[in-house]
Amino acid sequence: MKKIHNIFISAIIVLFSTMFITSCHPFKGNQEIPAYLHVDTFLFSTNYPIEGAASHKITDVSVYIDDDYQGYYELPATIPILERGKHKVTLYPGIKLNGISRTRTINPFYKPYIIEEMELKEKVVDTLYPTTTYYSQDESTINFAFHEDFERQIIFETASGSDTTIVRTERDDPERWDDMYNNSHYSGYVWLGVTESSDTISNFCIASPAYYDLPNQGNSVFLEIDYKCNEKFEVGLFAKISGVENIPLVYVNPSPVWNKIYVNLGPNITDEQEAEYFKFYIAGLVDKGEEAEYYFDNIKLVYRD
Repeated sequence: MKKIHNIFISAIIVLFSTMFITSCHPFKGNQEIPAYLHVDTFLFSTNYPIEGAASHKITDVSVYIDDDYQGYYELPATIPILERGKHKVTLYPGIKLNGISRTRTINPFYKPYIIEEMELKEKVVDTLYPTTTYYSQDESTINFAFHEDFERQIIFETASGSDTTIVRTERDDPERWDDMYNNSHYSGYVWLGVTESSDTISNFCIASPAYYDLPNQGNSVFLEIDYKCNEKFEVGLFAKISGVENIPLVYVNPSPVWNKIYVNLGPNITDEQEAEYFKFYIAGLVDKGEEAEYYFDNIKLVYRD
């Protein structure tokens, strides 16, 4: 009986071994050898008078060959392509929506980088240097509803209950946001804490003007913010329905260096279709005995009709 049992077990082992070897067969012999595309980063440029500074945080790339999806990759990336010969290559710039890694997506306001005919060769790594811009207003009915770079009179309103407001830095303050083209001389600045006279300045809340006609049918509506701060801050919406409803959206962590976030306002605007108008706001709060500094720049509200 024991001998029969052992023979049965041996037969099962042989059967599964044969199945395993058979299933592995496609990976041997004539396996296709890919070509490779290497992308470090995207370069970004703007029409400054209309679109503001060329500030971006493109972290990813979405790849298409002949308009067929190949994958989504965090940059820098070396991407295998199982094609040979001449093909159309399209690279879409990707971002972390709301600053969250699990919500990576193509930025719908940035143009793809396209090579109409590219020779792909097996084992060869081609390094690409993609560039992108905003879609022009003629191409996609893109709108810059709000643009604050603090170079002129500040557009923000101070919300009710705020202990302080945002001011401009000194010209050429070393902490301000800067770019290689020297288009920026000022940034926005907020200080919270306890003054010398022991008065408490523990919170701030600044808001945009009211917008009555933001698209609310699932359209993309992004708020771009460049920031540097040592305490977290909140970004949200004020929606005028019967009263004014406060809709917190994201809490942004401190960053000791200049950083950027893309906040998606679209879903909440779509959810509140009865709202008469919307304002977006930026707010911060510290406990007594603490101090906080916030720098902001290149704040843009961008949407498509």
